[in-house]
Amino acid sequence: MTSLVDRVYFMATGQLESPATEGPSAVRWGWFADLYAHPQWGLVTVPGFSQAEAQTVASLCRATPIGSVNSISARWNVFEQLAAIKLNRAPSDYAWAAVANSSIDARDYLAGGDFSGVETVTSAFWAHLAVHPTAVAENRISTAIEAWSTRFHSSTRGAAA
Repeated sequence: MTSLVDRVYFMATGQLESPATEGPSAVRWGWFADLYAHPQWGLVTVPGFSQAEAQTVASLCRATPIGSVNSISARWNVFEQLAAIKLNRAPSDYAWAAVANSSIDARDYLAGGDFSGVETVTSAFWAHLAVHPTAVAENRISTAIEAWSTRFHSSTRGAAA
């Protein structure tokens, strides 16, 4: 059986599909929001990533597919700069690496381009693996993956109905 660390590595290298690489924009960005703020499996559970930070990034994720491109883009630029500052101080801060990657994904999305979200997802998962006991990290990551699967399949059933 493949370990969770290996599975996250395989996601990062494209050998295994990562959650939220496809699907309706609002569903994807909603799950990304939860990747930050969900009380059981979001980055809010990572020490050093505050409730306020998680909620603010989550709100921006939710607004990305529905807000004004210029306004949303300007807000993501601010978070990209903040993430760069945080990462300059602590390069192994995976939670802020996820924010930086979300900023890049948002820029691509807002420009009408494709984005996978893989870097965001794997950075968030590495954050859990880096700070939580293995069993806790595995539970949070597995729950996040299941939440994506449920959300994605619910959205595709709704679209087909």
